[in-house]
Amino acid sequence: METTDEINVGTDFAFLNNKVFGSFDYFTRKTTGILITPPVAATLGEGQTKAVNGASKSNKGWEFMAGYRGSAGNDLKYNITANITHFRDKITELPENVRPAYAGNIDNTIIGHSQFDIFGYKTDGLFQSQADVEAAPTQIGAGPGRIKYVDINDDGVINSFDQTWIGTTLPAAEYGLRLDMTYKKLDISVFGSGVAGREGFDVYTVFNNLMRGRENVGPGVFNGWTPQNTDTNVPALTLKDNNGEGRTSDYFIVNTSYFKLRNIQLGYNITPKAIFSNLRIYGMADNLFWTKSKSYLSPDPERIDLDPVPIPKTFTFGINASF
Repeated sequence: METTDEINVGTDFAFLNNKVFGSFDYFTRKTTGILITPPVAATLGEGQTKAVNGASKSNKGWEFMAGYRGSAGNDLKYNITANITHFRDKITELPENVRPAYAGNIDNTIIGHSQFDIFGYKTDGLFQSQADVEAAPTQIGAGPGRIKYVDINDDGVINSFDQTWIGTTLPAAEYGLRLDMTYKKLDISVFGSGVAGREGFDVYTVFNNLMRGRENVGPGVFNGWTPQNTDTNVPALTLKDNNGEGRTSDYFIVNTSYFKLRNIQLGYNITPKAIFSNLRIYGMADNLFWTKSKSYLSPDPERIDLDPVPIPKTFTFGINASF
């Protein structure tokens, strides 16, 4: 039977006649006996899957929000709020027959890690010469200009047992900022949010840095490694990936933190009392701009692991009327 034990504590505060206000919440949650379906071989046929209770997981997190209400004279009033959230989860127990469905291997399981952690190979730049290849652990497909993988278990061979935990798609923090302001009949609101301390897979690194048969490639390939161009992180160009460079590794893991200006709205209130009790015209812009790490080549870091096409900017104009 699935059971969840949770502790949630928090406090709200306000002072200076409610000009400064905010809240803080902390929670911890432990869930045991999570219903989960072990993987089965396809050769067993249909109807062989069976859900079992057995996984356990812990979650911890907190959220802090603070704001300020202010004014200047009788005409200008404003309200500024900011919030920040931190969350972490950890799988604490997982039946052995279920573990193959999750990242990890026999020696390095997902237990003690988040389900959002990334499992793969660590890299150590590119091989620069044949002597560099011969001095390194045995690696199938190794050669000058090829990606060099790290021998995690020091057995002298690069294989699946050299995979380890190389990052997490969980951000260290999620945050938001909002400003609401009125001046006489004019009003404006601005809202933005983002994430900090997050890593993830950048699909554009694949498109930009690796040659792929029968597919277009990005301009990064023009900086591919050659004996005359060794100061680069782009592998030597090849259509035969004998080195398995498309495998999950920290070569593709980059900083995916970002901040987005999500919404700006400007309005003006008109009150022709003979016709309307209230009439407001406004203009609004969504997803106006965002900032991201230069190491993240895809256009929209919010859509990590999804279609990399960015969320479009939208502009809206309208009228609010009441009689």
